[in-house]
Amino acid sequence: MLAFAPDWIVAIGGGSALDAAKVMWCFYEHPQLSFEDIITPGSMPALRNKAKFIAIPSTSGTASEITAFSVITDTQKHIKYPIVAADMVPDIAILDPALPMTMPKHITANTGMDVMAHAVEAVASTAATAFTDPYAVQAIKMVLDSLPIAYAEPKNLEARLAMHEASALAGMAFTNASLGLVHSMAHKIGGEFGVTHGLANAILLPYVIAYNRKFTDKYAYAEKLLGLQDLSMAIQEMNKKMDIPSCFKDCTEVDFNETKFKEVLARMSQHAFEDPCTLTNPGKPTPTDVQQLFEAAYYGKAVN
Repeated sequence: MLAFAPDWIVAIGGGSALDAAKVMWCFYEHPQLSFEDIITPGSMPALRNKAKFIAIPSTSGTASEITAFSVITDTQKHIKYPIVAADMVPDIAILDPALPMTMPKHITANTGMDVMAHAVEAVASTAATAFTDPYAVQAIKMVLDSLPIAYAEPKNLEARLAMHEASALAGMAFTNASLGLVHSMAHKIGGEFGVTHGLANAILLPYVIAYNRKFTDKYAYAEKLLGLQDLSMAIQEMNKKMDIPSCFKDCTEVDFNETKFKEVLARMSQHAFEDPCTLTNPGKPTPTDVQQLFEAAYYGKAVN
């Protein structure tokens, strides 16, 4: 990139590809920086000194095409870092529903539940506003309506378009309202075990919702608007239809060895507590709270 010196950077692919391209854009503009220089939210210098950015997502999805977020994994420390910088919002996003048609069913499920997690966390965020709530609630509705169809009928263009739009809507919500413990914990368990981000979100959502209900009425607010009795139950039912396990112990995507889980639990919980997404979670979760949630989500236990 430095040798070619582009004035436009075009990123196409899933969330990992778009996120990597965003950070490459930063280092292209500021080659003197190290990764550690941009970890603190808001610390990235101004972009667009050399190039502008186009994002074309092939999954629905991370919404990286319209957000100020990029998630980068430190493979040595086993930590996923959410990099946050307003300048990383792409100049142009192209949403082509034909691209996600090629996704295997399990990737459709996992990325679709990432959309759900973005929307649900944006609703409950302590930074949510009257401007972000409509985007988030509409995204929840669209995922509930269209993800099962996109999963069962991969070539259904209407369902694919709805999921692409839901992803962007949820992204607009969370890039302004931020997220919560689902993402804090998914970042860290993903860094430790390599589990797919969307799959981790799908498993964690019911447990974090149960914990957060003690501190917020925003789930009830969303349920009333959506005509739902129980948002968590709707998520669990959809997970089951898409063969997503209810706990990490039953997850076969990666090796969730119990001995390793116990070994890394305290460290993983502390790292999740320190994740920037925890700052906007309802209540005031402690590292102990996070550890108890990890244990509940690993073993499939009820959250007290």
